[in-house]
Amino acid sequence: DAESLITSVYVSLRGRGEEWGAYYEMSLLQVSELPTDYGQDTWSGGSDSYETGTWSNNEQYTNEVWNGAYTVVASANFALSVLADMSIDEEIKAGYVAEAKFLRALAYYDLTFNFGDVILNIGESVGDLPLSPQEDVVAQIIKDLTEAIPDLPGYATHGAGRATKGAALGLRAKTHLNMKNWTEAETDAKAVIDLGEYDLYPSATEIFYTSNKSDNEWIFALHSVEAGAVTQLSWFTLDGQYQNGGWGNLVVSDEFFKSFDTNDARRNNLANGFQDDDKTETAPGVFQYHAIPGTPEYTDLSLDPSVSITDLEYAPITKYTGGHDRFDSDPGSSGVNYPILRYADILLVRAEALNEGGDPDGAMSMVNQVRSRAGLIGLSGLNQQEMRDAILEERAKELFMEGHRKIDLVRSGRHIDLWVSGLEAKYPNGDFSHIDQSKSYYPIPQSEIDANTQIGGGSN
Repeated sequence: DAESLITSVYVSLRGRGEEWGAYYEMSLLQVSELPTDYGQDTWSGGSDSYETGTWSNNEQYTNEVWNGAYTVVASANFALSVLADMSIDEEIKAGYVAEAKFLRALAYYDLTFNFGDVILNIGESVGDLPLSPQEDVVAQIIKDLTEAIPDLPGYATHGAGRATKGAALGLRAKTHLNMKNWTEAETDAKAVIDLGEYDLYPSATEIFYTSNKSDNEWIFALHSVEAGAVTQLSWFTLDGQYQNGGWGNLVVSDEFFKSFDTNDARRNNLANGFQDDDKTETAPGVFQYHAIPGTPEYTDLSLDPSVSITDLEYAPITKYTGGHDRFDSDPGSSGVNYPILRYADILLVRAEALNEGGDPDGAMSMVNQVRSRAGLIGLSGLNQQEMRDAILEERAKELFMEGHRKIDLVRSGRHIDLWVSGLEAKYPNGDFSHIDQSKSYYPIPQSEIDANTQIGGGSN
């Protein structure tokens, strides 16, 4: 039936299942957050291929994003072909068609803004196809979303777990933003705001709690199936010293943590100055803690004779603990949303579009809504360039480890210099001269090249 058909497209957002954590389970976060100004991998000590830009065209996470996104495309194309011949109420059918087009647009958004020119297949071919220019792929994204918007319901009907009018407008706004179509981006972001369906949750930390997974700050998210469902977000971003069972390879640098105002509530979405998850005693009555040198937490702990401090060189992410007691829960069972589109993001999208259109004051009013929720004073008196820098920083502070940073940096034109500066701060003896503009996009996976006669491979 039609419901099962469209549900299968949503399910494919989790990837093909060839690797644990594929596509929207975790892989997209790795490729989006490691090659940035703050991303850090704790497993490799400065040699991770994504963090340091030494990747080949045969890497696990990029392969999984490529394969996962094309699984969504194929599932959406199949759904659209079956729906075309299905004898059901035309209004209901139009809604399902709109959902399939939204999901196809989302997959192509992930593909073209991570890989550049990609294979564009909207169901017209079952054979090999060549790469299409990014502008053609973007045109198809815009077309799919524009056709979907009139037939998608509002938030009250679908919530954040399925496509809505607001989600499609928001994704179209972000697509226009990445292409620097400032007027169109501002118009679409304003349209999301004017729907009146979304707002900022009062707490910048509790919005990520499992109890708030259906809050209307979430415009579109990959929901856990249930509160206890396994989510790879916690495993990958929680340090094993912070919560038992966490792997914690994906963290942020200590310099990024130290850049937060101590009054910024979003600083609490990172861990610092915490007791070891096993409540380890290094001596009778002396307990193990972990803290970043040069932070207030480190200073305070150093004055406590019952504390033994281990220096931290990074900050684990606590966004995805689900609001659970870290001493009494399995990090793989936090049941949190995988964030795809939040209202805070839309406010900052509109801010950037307004600023680039010559209205820094209007941009400040958007940014200040986000800052106010974080407990910070509003910005004032900034010119366009100052506002441009402030928005890029605000997006980092608000949206870190949500899968946006690399694309944000590429759009800003500062990806390479900020990425390299971050690497040099973390690894002073490293050589990063190989990082240049060619690293703005990932290479087409070798497996695709080998299999596709229109790209260079095949069975010849």
